[in-house]
Amino acid sequence: MSKVKWTPEQQDAIQEKGSNLLVAAAAGSGKTAVLVERIINKIIQDKIDIDKLLVVTFTNSAAAEMRERVLNAIYQKLEETPEDENLQRQITLLNKASICTIDSFCLEVVRNNFYELENISPNFRIADTTEIELLKQETIEDIFEEKYETEDSDFTKLINVYTSYRDDTPLKDLVLKIDCYIQSHPFPQKWLQEKIEMFNLEGKLKEDFSQTPWGEILLQEVKEELIDDISMLEKVEQDLSYEPELEKFYQTIRNDIQQLENLKNHLHNWDKAYEIARCLEICNLAKTKSRIGK
Repeated sequence: MSKVKWTPEQQDAIQEKGSNLLVAAAAGSGKTAVLVERIINKIIQDKIDIDKLLVVTFTNSAAAEMRERVLNAIYQKLEETPEDENLQRQITLLNKASICTIDSFCLEVVRNNFYELENISPNFRIADTTEIELLKQETIEDIFEEKYETEDSDFTKLINVYTSYRDDTPLKDLVLKIDCYIQSHPFPQKWLQEKIEMFNLEGKLKEDFSQTPWGEILLQEVKEELIDDISMLEKVEQDLSYEPELEKFYQTIRNDIQQLENLKNHLHNWDKAYEIARCLEICNLAKTKSRIGK
């Protein structure tokens, strides 16, 4: 069998040691093959047993494919050196190697160390999607019922803002949506607390609103819109410059551009930008035409 010729980048990914490594490439470019070769290299060059390595994937099929590829690679190496006892041992160790999905690995860690965790039974299991959704619904119903009974003032304000008189379902759906979103973060509670703190504008409102996260977002959107508008008007201006009889239209467009440019240049200050925007006088071309006709 011909020897695989690796590119310099692939060779680096296979041989690199002592640091974190990210391999990014298009589909079908050989990322899995590189990873398999890296594993084989660890086994042969560094004498690390396959069951001492952790290889995680996102799907069971990917994990099964990875295990099969590693086994085939070991057999190929054995064809070259059939007396290699290290490689022969790896075939046996492969059965208990941690080549699995992230979920499976985490489940195994918890199951093997349940006694280190509080209130975790050794017989625990992973709930399916339907069970999880039902538990979420039951939990949020209980929370809302408790808040209604205690007449929590903050909860009452929330209800008044996000629900109708007869139905609080929109608020429940919003809470569940937020919960689903934050679970994609490694530290959901920490992330949520950071976002809540962003709403704490006490003292900040005395400063320029453009310096707050919300002001920055709003002004950035205005800036992008202004850039598009100015670009469109400049094209019209250029077309009008070739028609001397349309000089008044040209000057009208030129004036509009200057006003928008002035607004764009002051978007770093909320109050100033507001005053300029409030005083904008974008001319109506139809009225301009009427005046020219007179």
